[in-house]
Amino acid sequence: MSLKAFHLVFVIASILMGIFVGAWGIMEYQDSGDIAALILGAVFIALGVLLVVYGRKMLKKTEHIGYLCLLLFFTFEHHAMACSACYGESDSALAKGMNAGIFTLLVVIGGLLTGIVAFFVFISYRGAKAAATRKLLDEPELLGLKRIDLTPSKPHPSKPVI
Repeated sequence: MSLKAFHLVFVIASILMGIFVGAWGIMEYQDSGDIAALILGAVFIALGVLLVVYGRKMLKKTEHIGYLCLLLFFTFEHHAMACSACYGESDSALAKGMNAGIFTLLVVIGGLLTGIVAFFVFISYRGAKAAATRKLLDEPELLGLKRIDLTPSKPHPSKPVI
């Protein structure tokens, strides 16, 4: 598939997404009356129209590049061919390198996802702790303490304020 055909597919997908999300936003505005939904709908429809203009300019700019490659790509039957590491020797140096690369990617991506999960667990734990602290500050009777009024009082009229 040529770069032009690849680009064209994603521009068309983006145009359709923009128009459909815009139509959804307008329909949501009609149902709920929420102005934010109307703004969302208008913005996405405008982006869809701008992408149509962009797509036309892109096609004119790249008219010397054949974009019928996309049609040919989907028309002809494709056969997948396995490499020698997948097809043949599983103990070759190429297969060992590929396995090491797969393991490295698993470790990196697994570590990243574990870090993301740990972050959200930490945020959840910290939020629960802050809520419990706030509850104790608001209701000291839970700890058996007497509530103290800490609001500043007005100065006594006979004492001058410096």
